[in-house]
Amino acid sequence: IKVVPGTLTVLTGFANMGKSSLMSAIMAHCLENHFSVCVASFETDVKPILRDGLRKAILKCDDNELRKVDLSDADEIIAERLSIVSQSVDEIDEMTIDDFLEFCRIAVVRDGVKMIVLDPWNELEHKRRRDETETDYVGRALRAIKRFAKQHDVAFWIVAHPSKPQPGTNKSPGLYNISGSANWANKADYGLVYHRPDPKINMAAITVVKVRMGLPGKRDTAEVTFNFHCSEFQPLMR
Repeated sequence: IKVVPGTLTVLTGFANMGKSSLMSAIMAHCLENHFSVCVASFETDVKPILRDGLRKAILKCDDNELRKVDLSDADEIIAERLSIVSQSVDEIDEMTIDDFLEFCRIAVVRDGVKMIVLDPWNELEHKRRRDETETDYVGRALRAIKRFAKQHDVAFWIVAHPSKPQPGTNKSPGLYNISGSANWANKADYGLVYHRPDPKINMAAITVVKVRMGLPGKRDTAEVTFNFHCSEFQPLMR
């Protein structure tokens, strides 16, 4: 698939499997290609985790090399093309979807952002209307996000956690397994699943589970390993 402005992409996968590393690699690729990004960093500390993850992905190095190499080129790219929306854990008013979209609007107008990443969905404050079910709320929120993506011509990516697997099983999740409702599968233009069958083994499947008709891309699976020496996802060689 491609990173397509005006669309909504949903990425899911079980916790602590490497979704954030995958998202860092995608964002770094966009930043390197002059595609400005706005990321909601609610679960990941901006310094040093988010910053260093992007540095490593841009410079193709590991943690040890990061302390030795010249960071100026990577830091210039990050400073020029990355906008960050963050929230302190002790803030009284938690951020709602409307608050977040307003910050995104400012980033689009001020910084020319072309890609927005919300990672993860559950860190927002999801305030439902009176008598509104969770399914109704998710549908309303995703409609607002899709409307924003089209109005501002940005690629909107959401990282959303699926329901926990049954004990003793590790079957790959899908969009219908995301907590909330089937709206995740129905409203998404693109759907991605990142899954490691065995968390102890450095092998993962990146599966494109949905491509809306008329958009570039196709459903398929790529098996990859993560090369820690150069912070890259690479095709699995069998």
